[in-house]
Amino acid sequence: MYPFRLKPIYDKTIWANDRLTTMRHEAQTGCGTCWEISAHPHAQNKIINGDYAGKTLQELLDEKEQEMLGKVPRQRLLRLAYLDAADNLSIQVHPDDAYAHEHEHDEGKTESWYILEADEGATLVAGTTIADKDVLYQAVQENTVEQYVRRIPVKAGDFVCIDAGMLHALGKGILALEIGENSNTTYRFYDYNRKDANGNPRPLHIQKSFDVADFALVCTPVHSPLEKVQETKEKMLVEREEFCVKLVDIHASYEVIMDHTKFYCVSNVGQDAEIICDGMHIPFLYTESIFVPAACKDFTILGDTRVLLSYVK
Repeated sequence: MYPFRLKPIYDKTIWANDRLTTMRHEAQTGCGTCWEISAHPHAQNKIINGDYAGKTLQELLDEKEQEMLGKVPRQRLLRLAYLDAADNLSIQVHPDDAYAHEHEHDEGKTESWYILEADEGATLVAGTTIADKDVLYQAVQENTVEQYVRRIPVKAGDFVCIDAGMLHALGKGILALEIGENSNTTYRFYDYNRKDANGNPRPLHIQKSFDVADFALVCTPVHSPLEKVQETKEKMLVEREEFCVKLVDIHASYEVIMDHTKFYCVSNVGQDAEIICDGMHIPFLYTESIFVPAACKDFTILGDTRVLLSYVK
């Protein structure tokens, strides 16, 4: 097997910016979400290079699960997507595995955001300033939720991890890569009284939000300013049961040694580069994410760039 380039899947949203599609020279507009690596029923990316071109990740998982995943259980697949926000996203919360299995027939969702670009003064919501459920429930009734959310300033290069159960929302003017568990279950807690395309209020999921929310949860961004390096540097951004993310600032080249027990999702968040694997020369463009099956041979990334290596231990 070899590193798989994938065809992105764009979804239109009411809060969308066109930053990502513009830099990719895509004609589509109004696409706030772009699924980069997904085998979830909601969106299934197709491979666009090599012998398996035209197949979806899901199809290859059905045919060659061990070669694809190594020792990683199928339910622990990762899902990567871009969020490109011109306006604030709704304040939302994801369930943990137990609740999602029982109520949604889906996985729970802990996720993370790497900030590629952010307007001056951009913020995101991560947690609340109080943990009192009664006060927060009253705030929902009185439409005063915004005064209790915890807003965090962010810049390009920042990384935050959002636990299942934490209220969160990406803010306007941010382009972020979301790396998380393979789930699409989201409960909308607050939506700024917005209307959908038909002029109707967008539905909220208040009871389920309170069922799963842990208002004591907070997070602290990891800052990794973008800078040109004279030698390759590695930095662990998060290392936990759900997933690990390693940031690598590459000078000239970086080799990844495969132990064949796990897959990698490799995201280029620096500038255009190239991957060399078993004699194959694979373009690796800025903003692109590539799926590397567990059975893949060792590979080398060529170029001066920044990449994120996401995997499950």
